[in-house]
Amino acid sequence: MKNKFIAVVAAILCLIPSGVAYASYHRIQNAPVDTANAVSVSIDDPAGNNYTLVKEKDGDEADELIRYFLGLKSNGQSIPALPDSLAGEQFFKVTVSAAVKSVTYECYYTTDPATCYFVAQDGTPYKIGNADAEAFITTKYAEGIYKQAAMPVLTLGGATDVTPDEAEWKYKNYTGGYVDADISSMVYSTVESYDIEGGLNLAFDLAPDFCSVKVTDASGTTLYDGMLDSLSTLSLGNVRQIYVDVTARWYNDATRTFYGNLSYNFTSYVTAPAEFFLGSSSIYAGRFVAVTACNVPNPEGISLQTTLPNVPTPVFYAAGDAMAVTLIGVDMDTPAGAYDLAFSYGSTTAHVALNVMDPNGGAGIQASWLYVDESVVQSARSSAALMQYESAEREILAKSSSTRYFYDFFLDGMTGDYILQRGFGRDIYLNDSTTPTYRNNGVDYSAPDGTAVMACNAGVVVYAGWLDYTGNLVVIDHGWGLMTWYSNLGQIDVAVGDAVDKGQAIGTAGRTGFINTSGSHIAMSAGGKFVCPYDTWPDSQYAGKVLIAKIDE
Repeated sequence: MKNKFIAVVAAILCLIPSGVAYASYHRIQNAPVDTANAVSVSIDDPAGNNYTLVKEKDGDEADELIRYFLGLKSNGQSIPALPDSLAGEQFFKVTVSAAVKSVTYECYYTTDPATCYFVAQDGTPYKIGNADAEAFITTKYAEGIYKQAAMPVLTLGGATDVTPDEAEWKYKNYTGGYVDADISSMVYSTVESYDIEGGLNLAFDLAPDFCSVKVTDASGTTLYDGMLDSLSTLSLGNVRQIYVDVTARWYNDATRTFYGNLSYNFTSYVTAPAEFFLGSSSIYAGRFVAVTACNVPNPEGISLQTTLPNVPTPVFYAAGDAMAVTLIGVDMDTPAGAYDLAFSYGSTTAHVALNVMDPNGGAGIQASWLYVDESVVQSARSSAALMQYESAEREILAKSSSTRYFYDFFLDGMTGDYILQRGFGRDIYLNDSTTPTYRNNGVDYSAPDGTAVMACNAGVVVYAGWLDYTGNLVVIDHGWGLMTWYSNLGQIDVAVGDAVDKGQAIGTAGRTGFINTSGSHIAMSAGGKFVCPYDTWPDSQYAGKVLIAKIDE
């Protein structure tokens, strides 16, 4: 009995430490974060910088900041709501942490102590006392609220920011005195390397009062030693590696709230300037032109600005050896004349002139009259049918293979005893309408049921199925943004993903969808736009193929 009693007492004694620990943890968990238990403070400023300080002893910088932020509430004034002017404004996120919990504030600081606010952990807004506001906005942690504290940025080639090797930058804060900007994360003393295309294009986002530039080649020969303003006179020729030293100064004068000195030392590897070539310098409206880019290792970096109307953003496809190709379709309604195509890549902007000609010689858009049974119109050309087709069309046009499948000339797609009824680009008057109902985006053929319809060129089938407007439809992607579309087929003999060659049967002429007789509607799209296929046929004046400069020459 005695032994049993002793065992029970021992078990109780064993539980006492656990109980004490639990009680201690419970007290800590429920205790508010205060100056006695806080161990760190984290400040995230609106510019994305983070400052985290851990308290090591009383009176150190972390301890002072902890006491400052925990005192904002008692020193501040509770208000009903933040001013409307702060809606959507970025704030300083401040987190003061104890061992097992933390408290977070949203602090809105400005360069005026009278307009500083914070939101407490419970969501209550406060106006920060003027003395507290002034105490913070004169520290390095508030540097982000002073725009003049940001060092100027040197850009290379119009795209790459260059890191300074040495820097001294001062700005005026609330006190009116100059203080040192925090440049620790902005300066690297190592010699960095940058790739550039074509030439050395240096520019500051804030023009310096003085800027000298020295450029040498790999052997140490000086290529340029002068002011930044005259750097455009430097021609690198065949030089492929250069070393650059830049010294820039912004002087201290009464009109400014900043001044400083920046120096840079870097090397650059130079590629030849990007060049752009047209497959043909003159084309008819409604047709398309191939553009070849040379010296472009990254085709996605090419952009286009042009006076040519309604040009979709071109997609350049890599063609090997730092070359790329895109196809640009020209609207049928484009007025005849010369148009500027300004292609930019890196530091190079190349202007290429495209002459657009009127395919009708000034006679206006040609017209055709089409008679279709009204029941077919109601079923195949209803609003729902057109919406269904347009949705599928957008999805198909949005992507094309980066592999080129097509070669030489294109076929018209028909075999046997067929008739070309309506050509590309004609305004179609439907069932005695007095105004054009639509413009033909392809070529309409009539042919007996079962007549084979052929692939116009090699490619991959990306659509094979039924749409109310087109009936049985096959779309072949020939790569590089070039596609052919085969509508109104009686039957489909291919499936999505099939690789087809030029002249291969892909289906038969039929009478499905919007059509008034047995046949097929065959269209071509290039660069996301439907275009006239005539120039790609064997009997065209352009030798019957897509002309791609520097590649097919």
